[in-house]
Amino acid sequence: MTLTKPKRLSAFLLALLMLMLPLAGCGESSANADPEETEPTQGVGTEPADDAPETEEKLVCSVPGDLKMSGESVRFLHFRDVQTFTVDVEELSGELLNDAVFNSNQKVMEDLDCVFRHIENDGIEADKVTNAYRAGDDIYEIVYGTQWKVAPLTLQHMLANLNGREGYYFDYEKPWWYRNYIGEAMADSGHTYFLAGDASPDVFRRSSMMILNTDLLTDIGRDVSDIYELVLNGDWTFDRLSEIVGGVYVDVGGNGERDERDTYGYATSATITVDHFMIDCGVRGCSRDEEGVPYLDFNTPDTIRFVELLYDLLWNNNGSFGYQIFEPVDMLEGSRVLFLNENFSRLDLYRNVETNFTILPLPKLDDTVESYGSLTHDDANILCIPAISGHIASSSAVLEKMGYCYYYEVMPDYYDVILKTKYRRDSSDAASQIIDLIHDSMTTDFGYFYNYSLGNMMLSLRSMILIDKSKDFVSTYKRSEKIYERMLSNLLEAVREDN
Repeated sequence: MTLTKPKRLSAFLLALLMLMLPLAGCGESSANADPEETEPTQGVGTEPADDAPETEEKLVCSVPGDLKMSGESVRFLHFRDVQTFTVDVEELSGELLNDAVFNSNQKVMEDLDCVFRHIENDGIEADKVTNAYRAGDDIYEIVYGTQWKVAPLTLQHMLANLNGREGYYFDYEKPWWYRNYIGEAMADSGHTYFLAGDASPDVFRRSSMMILNTDLLTDIGRDVSDIYELVLNGDWTFDRLSEIVGGVYVDVGGNGERDERDTYGYATSATITVDHFMIDCGVRGCSRDEEGVPYLDFNTPDTIRFVELLYDLLWNNNGSFGYQIFEPVDMLEGSRVLFLNENFSRLDLYRNVETNFTILPLPKLDDTVESYGSLTHDDANILCIPAISGHIASSSAVLEKMGYCYYYEVMPDYYDVILKTKYRRDSSDAASQIIDLIHDSMTTDFGYFYNYSLGNMMLSLRSMILIDKSKDFVSTYKRSEKIYERMLSNLLEAVREDN
């Protein structure tokens, strides 16, 4: 079987990010290695892990070892929703991820001689950031903010530009930063308002994947290794998914009605299914010109084909239980569904399910799409710094150091121990490679990231496909195209102004 490694960055994004790098990066991530394998040597480093063998070399953190903050407080503002994972861990609990975050936070505070102060935002609204900015109050150094709530703040110039300026310690080339995501959220090479990386585990936890019921797959006479081969060879497409789904339907209730008691090849109960299929399969709301500036590119043959394929999967495929109300965990527990859309954070809900399952990426649109995608949903906590802050340089040191420590101490526990060992039911090397592939495919899209500043352009397909049961994308888009163009122009003008 020939394995194809996913492409981490488009040529434009790589060039764009290289322009903003204050330091040269080195090496690839060792956090994603299979736990049964020996970790490869990483770059040339001088700061060995506390419990690592003396022969292991590590990447170098760009924060100088002698940088001290003289006991200064670092005030974090944490947005919180029902599924949000926040890093405001105040004590050990015996839970692996909690304790890894606690210990890493302690190490950062000790190394930099600072004290973390965690402030609860009381939900996901951005009022505290807005009120502090308008009052001229420098009361938060770092914000862990819900993406769709903090993204519009750039239009009001409330967030600091974290581009690689002199005195900042960010090194976006290091593997603890999710460069694809950061690049997609940028308006051009000179403006970086939002960061995503290992310092905010919620970004990976809120990224998309599919659950495949391997027990039911065996029952219908298919081998999971064949599915793995499709994925790893780059051949996992919408058509492949639809073909498998179409062969699975059993009227378990015997009443001639399609309901949650029956067995299906695919089922969904969430509107966000549309978002994740769309971005993951390769459709984008914006492309970039020669200078890297976004322009609308949503009304394309790819989008039209995507709408037709998703519509057919949901409403014309005999094996699909398309957008119905049901409990996904119950459906999997009863082995009544083969494929489900999910994100990693919700695997917590499936840990006691006895049905065996594995994890796959969402499919590509077709074979012409180069790599898979894994959309971080817009309710994930991402990182930003208020423009009014007088401590941006020291905050950059804190976040860079957190990224470094979380990369070596937190994400291996979550990724290799919890995700690959505790949650998955397949210990094969192929299953591990696929989780790595999904992790490396994390992304967003400029149009999706700023959706609520673009007239809800990217989410308009939800109601069109799921509620109206229409696939007339062209007419739907044309009705609002001028509005989208005007809003994008206003958005770019605002976010490209220096602060």
